[in-house]
Amino acid sequence: MSTWALIPIKGFDQAKSRLSDVLGPEERARLARELFEHVVSVLRQSPEVDEIAVVSDSEATRAHAARLGLLALTDPPGTPGLARVVDEALSDLANRGAEKAVVCMSDLPDLTREDIADVVRALKETDVVLVPDRLGEGTNVIAQAPPTVLPSCLGHEDSLRRHLLRAQELGLSVSVPLSSGIAFDVDDALDLERLRER
Repeated sequence: MSTWALIPIKGFDQAKSRLSDVLGPEERARLARELFEHVVSVLRQSPEVDEIAVVSDSEATRAHAARLGLLALTDPPGTPGLARVVDEALSDLANRGAEKAVVCMSDLPDLTREDIADVVRALKETDVVLVPDRLGEGTNVIAQAPPTVLPSCLGHEDSLRRHLLRAQELGLSVSVPLSSGIAFDVDDALDLERLRER
């Protein structure tokens, strides 16, 4: 079965705005690009993933993704929220033949091939796999088969709860594995400090 990974990402120059008190614009852009490239590298090394796509509102970010050999998709017109961006991208991937999808946030410095393998393995047993952030509120990785089976709730701080409720409403089976490699994302100054201390 064809498995696609999807990475939603803002323009590097717009990313990590919550770090503006501790990093300048160029530093934030460089950090966002480095985190993104780490996630891409892990996905590319993961035999469970057949293809990788990026969806972004930034022409420069899409061009960078294309240089890396990724499929670069454009956000829908207007100013849609992250959930709609992801849903439309997943619909596009399904039309391209994707039978499974792994939506992966772009800022996971501890992500490993083993994490991706575990997620795809779990997807064999359930319709949806939701991997939470370290607070257990957000959703850092979502895997689902088929790619459009669960409408996205990304963009909300409590997206994990929203995903679980929506899955229940739709009668979908869900697993919520915990993964330290996926749980750590870089959102605020404390996360940045933790990243620098490693």
